[in-house]
Amino acid sequence: MKILLITDQHFGVRNDNQHFINHYEKFYSRVVIPFLKASGIKEVISLGDAFDRRRYINFHSLDAAKEMWFDPLRKLGLNHTMLIGNHDIYYKNTIKLNAPHELLEEYNFEVIDKPTTKSYDGTDLLLIPWICDENKSEIFEAVQRSKAPVLMGHLELNGFEAHPGHVMESGMDGTFFNKFKRVFSGHYHQKSTKGNISYLGNPYQLYWNDYGCKRGFHVFDTTTLKTTFYRNPFDIFYKLYYNNGVSIPESEDLKGSFVKLIVEEKGDYQKFDYTVKQLQNIGLGDLKIVEDLSAELECSDSTLETEDTMTLLESYIDEIELKVDKSNVKSVMRSLYVEASEL
Repeated sequence: MKILLITDQHFGVRNDNQHFINHYEKFYSRVVIPFLKASGIKEVISLGDAFDRRRYINFHSLDAAKEMWFDPLRKLGLNHTMLIGNHDIYYKNTIKLNAPHELLEEYNFEVIDKPTTKSYDGTDLLLIPWICDENKSEIFEAVQRSKAPVLMGHLELNGFEAHPGHVMESGMDGTFFNKFKRVFSGHYHQKSTKGNISYLGNPYQLYWNDYGCKRGFHVFDTTTLKTTFYRNPFDIFYKLYYNNGVSIPESEDLKGSFVKLIVEEKGDYQKFDYTVKQLQNIGLGDLKIVEDLSAELECSDSTLETEDTMTLLESYIDEIELKVDKSNVKSVMRSLYVEASEL
């Protein structure tokens, strides 16, 4: 049996930015839904963080999410199983109040809010939601008892790359899951594998530090326990290098995207101005002109990006003298920053 795996969809991302909504819609309508129709796959498992904000939802983003993803799944008659992720819960210490239950009840999708073993064509999978104070004892016990060869969850493990260049130093030890042949997880947006554990990565680029990163979805084979990666062909971040001119991609590719025009050699000013006007007329999500190349190398985009901010905070903690465990301080800072961002 083949199962489509997708995770960290984050509907409503970047403060419900319309350009990201359009970008999502293009991905689902042109790639994922046609793939499901053509492949004959009947099972979909979402590994958490269907929605971006924990405490509220924008009605427009919710309507768009239903139209592009949840409605087509129902019309195709697919079995959709949703794991609860950390962005899906209102409270940090319990998953009882969560977005899938509150917002998607009409669809009758199966929501995994406690450790559950499901059999797919004779292969058992242990499915677990986000681990929090309230459920960790129950989940740890289920993991220890389980005879399933595969576990799927929304895990926060140390030693894995959360985003390009940033390896997590906090979280659980992955050796706790050594008994499983394969472990698949959402949560970290960077696709990576270490031993038996694979982070699947999210379906699309969300921040400038995702530039150039491959994003998409996977298909899991219950017979071989292997996955096949299907890349999202649509990027949303572009860097164009201007050197007395520049080759501009098709306007359809750039429309709604975020572009950095990096000026190496400006040359003819009229030609440069004409190029800028060409880009502005495409209907970009944002255009930044970078003329100080050293600034481009030394710092990342200054827009609100949780990953970049956290990198700065953790780098600062690494540099100062502390008498306590720095990993604990980082964990507290990360929790405070994420909570503040969601207010």
